[in-house]
Amino acid sequence: MVNADAVTEWDALIGAWDEIRHGYYLGDAPARVRECARSLEASVAAAGPDTALWTLGLVLIGPYVIYAYPDAEAEAHVLKAMGAVEQALGQTPCAHDEHPCDDIEGDDELDNFRYVLDMLAHPEREAAGAAAPTDGELWPDDESDTWFERRMTREIWACPRNLAGFARAFTEA
Repeated sequence: MVNADAVTEWDALIGAWDEIRHGYYLGDAPARVRECARSLEASVAAAGPDTALWTLGLVLIGPYVIYAYPDAEAEAHVLKAMGAVEQALGQTPCAHDEHPCDDIEGDDELDNFRYVLDMLAHPEREAAGAAAPTDGELWPDDESDTWFERRMTREIWACPRNLAGFARAFTEA
């Protein structure tokens, strides 16, 4: 059974992260980024079930404190958390031929990341046998042939190798 309060909290966090990414968050964005980084570190250390959400959330909002509005303390937290992901998950074996992290080319491709986070935050949809949304519903941008297409599965996005790949790409950027 899915905890409705946890799902509501994830929805609020994902909304705030999307606002930070687009530059119209009204709260303390650097504090929100540091909070995400701390939560990610704790989740990685505990091998927590929400590591994928925290990792991909930080991929989405981490650039805010590195490039948009530099904040040295928040940047240090982000890089440390991403390093922990890469170190803990980078050598995990998996059976996937490819991962979404293999094809990411630029920041513009993160525009649809919110849909990935929504999918990960709502396991009840998959458990209830809800029909998968169409590409048009998932990807409102006209570029439906992007690196997201046909990879919208929880298994691939939450794969430890995928998370480590995103963390590695983030720290190398």
